[in-house]
Amino acid sequence: MLQSLINDIKNDKTSTFKKDDGKYVIESTVNYPNNNNLKTQIIYLDDDKNFKEVQVLDENKTPQIKMKFNKVDMKATFDNKHFALNNNLETAATNEEFTPVSKFDNPIYPMYMPNETHLTSEDTVNKTDGERLILTFEGESPFMLVEETAEISDEHEVTPVIGEPYLLVDTVAAISDSSISWVSNGVEYYISSDVMNQDELINVAKSLSVIALEK
Repeated sequence: MLQSLINDIKNDKTSTFKKDDGKYVIESTVNYPNNNNLKTQIIYLDDDKNFKEVQVLDENKTPQIKMKFNKVDMKATFDNKHFALNNNLETAATNEEFTPVSKFDNPIYPMYMPNETHLTSEDTVNKTDGERLILTFEGESPFMLVEETAEISDEHEVTPVIGEPYLLVDTVAAISDSSISWVSNGVEYYISSDVMNQDELINVAKSLSVIALEK
């Protein structure tokens, strides 16, 4: 993360550095290819030049991400097993909580809807181990939303996905130019559209609630 912050500062020839209220403050532009709403960042350092806080702002200078550092150890040491893949996978499997969902009581509708776009159909497909809901929305920004009961495997698996990773609320999604997919609370989600841009896909994805809403 420190490398990303430093690269943003180095790549912005107009970045500023000043001292304000006993802290050093650096402001620079940011590069988040999967979220064009994030425009600038403000980095706060103490008198010893240690990172204390980072705020990432949108175009209206409203903070969208905040990170605070209680302690920074630049001389930390790690044993040989710290970055061993198998050890980390075993730890992740032990700490991960997963609540399976076998069926839907109600579809989960997005709370955000593009202008002049509305739900036109709902289809339920039964699987051997759950259900798949297909919601079709038509209008100026047509899209398809698929909600599917997720499965958990006893063994670690490598699953190919289409798109780049994107931090979405409580999980990591895969986003491309025309789709976004993720898993949350035992449900797999997939949104696809030939018309909507990435920002609209993300807004719909963020608006999906784990609480079933009536139409």
